Amino acid sequence: MHHSLAPRLRTDVAVRPFDGREGDCRFVVAVDDRHFVVTAAVAAVLEESREPGTFASLAQRASARLGVRVSPEQVGQLLREQVPAILFHAAESQAMRGPVWFRQRILSGSRLEVLLKWAARLFSIRLAIALVAGFVLVDVWVASRAFDAPTTSPVARDIVAAFALTLAGVVVHELGHLAACRRFGARHGGMGVGVYWCFPTLYAEVHGAWLLPRLQRAVVDVGGVYFQSGYVLALGATYLATGADAVLGAIAWSHLLMLHTLNPVLKFDGYWLLADLTGAHNLHRWIRSIAQRAWQAATMESQPIPSRHEMALLLAFVAIAFVYFAYLLAMLGNSIAAAAAGALHSLSAAQALGSSALLTIWLVMAVGLALLLARSLTVFARESPDDR
Repeated sequence: MHHSLAPRLRTDVAVRPFDGREGDCRFVVAVDDRHFVVTAAVAAVLEESREPGTFASLAQRASARLGVRVSPEQVGQLLREQVPAILFHAAESQAMRGPVWFRQRILSGSRLEVLLKWAARLFSIRLAIALVAGFVLVDVWVASRAFDAPTTSPVARDIVAAFALTLAGVVVHELGHLAACRRFGARHGGMGVGVYWCFPTLYAEVHGAWLLPRLQRAVVDVGGVYFQSGYVLALGATYLATGADAVLGAIAWSHLLMLHTLNPVLKFDGYWLLADLTGAHNLHRWIRSIAQRAWQAATMESQPIPSRHEMALLLAFVAIAFVYFAYLLAMLGNSIAAAAAGALHSLSAAQALGSSALLTIWLVMAVGLALLLARSLTVFARESPDDR
């Protein structure tokens, strides 16, 4: 093996320091919109593999870079068995696997460039404070008016209109992620449709966010909800002016989607936001490790207790997950019961059709969320890579 030629790193592979938690020296390796977080030793070997040579010469150069001896056997095992072949020349590119499959891009980054250039200007501190304040005030006003309004059975056209308005908000959400990338100069793609485990979904290609500093990555994570909040603010103003049931329905569904994407249990925006704020490159693995060490410390006297920072992260994760699922179960239960009651007591065929359609939507959503949760728990229980 010593005199065998080592694989050579592709010229378009980028190796950059990863802005993670303090004391954790890691690097991010970027290629073909895929990103891998590696140790400093692996990064050093990869950087040295840009030049042609044998495993012995590569090990010698990597040892000089690291200041510790690296054997040709260690280099060979790393490059042949542990590092993805996609990083090297003459390697067949493997299709990226992840939670989103059946991907189909519908808008390229170049087609969105003019819009994103304008939208990126919305990421300013003063504007963000004003938007969030307006969102909260209008939200409270809408809620008080909605609770005082008489309860009526929805009709089919209102449900269709509410669905269309909600879908438009999802598009705005994805534009927010892309605009944040554009704001910080991160490489990004366009927007597409796919299936996230069992849900049809829109997605934004923001893989370049891996190369940004932590706080900028966090802005990319929350950029979708930020833009969607502005959209819901506009919906709220429209409802206060018109009292349209379809607009109120879109507001309710948009709130559900925003809370859903902010939960850290599934790998949605909330997961990436908490990971980037804490500097964890694999949040689920870290949470699992903290929980295991906390349990061992509670049951075995010789085991040290996790640090205060780690325990705060674990408690925050558990608290957010509990609040989210409690809200979700209560909301789905009430909505399914209300839709079922409306379908049974409707006075007209139109009202019965509307209530039945709404009941079907809530039931499908409940089953889909149950499947998604089951899948997420399976992934959480084992080692899973991170990729946006």
